[in-house]
Amino acid sequence: MDQRDILTRACELYVTGGSEAVSMRRLASDLGVTAPALYRHYDSKEQLLLDVVMEAFNLFSSYLTKALTGQTPAERLYLAGRGHLDFALQHPMLYEMLFISAHALGVEDYPEQLTARLASLSQFYDDRVRECMEAGLLQTSDPHEVSLTLWGHAHGMVSIFLRGCHPMDEAQFRAAYWASCRRVMLGIATDAYPEAMTEAIEHATAEVAHTEVPS
Repeated sequence: MDQRDILTRACELYVTGGSEAVSMRRLASDLGVTAPALYRHYDSKEQLLLDVVMEAFNLFSSYLTKALTGQTPAERLYLAGRGHLDFALQHPMLYEMLFISAHALGVEDYPEQLTARLASLSQFYDDRVRECMEAGLLQTSDPHEVSLTLWGHAHGMVSIFLRGCHPMDEAQFRAAYWASCRRVMLGIATDAYPEAMTEAIEHATAEVAHTEVPS
């Protein structure tokens, strides 16, 4: 048993049963160790759950920051959206942990380390929108307000799918997600946006194909 085993099982218990389902005794039993063995890693279940949330943020950030490899503002915006979607579908339990309130975890407030990570994610989205505005691809507005709209849209779509509100398989959902993104973008894009985004998607897709298929 290592720390990642503890975090993984704690996340599974929380997502399926809430805070009441997570106890050091239950974790120890599930992992085949004694409770004192867990306390060598964590003083309390609250500390443990906060670590799960931090782990979720760290992994989510690693998916998003892949967007910085994009060669244009349009490609970086597209890759950010793709990273958000891929993380949510590949790690649905950790995605759920990203949006749990501090009170639900049994603490008064999130520690500064977590609030700083959340602020950095918000800034990341703001930057993707701002550079697209500066490139003339999006209508000039407050980048933070626009990025909040896009972030909220992506989160809403993912939540609908993960909760089974609109049953479909993953391929169908991915198609629906991108179709919905296009509808949202039409309201804030300039005439230059469609061509730039088409080129961005083609380049990003070609890069993935080149990486996955040996030459």
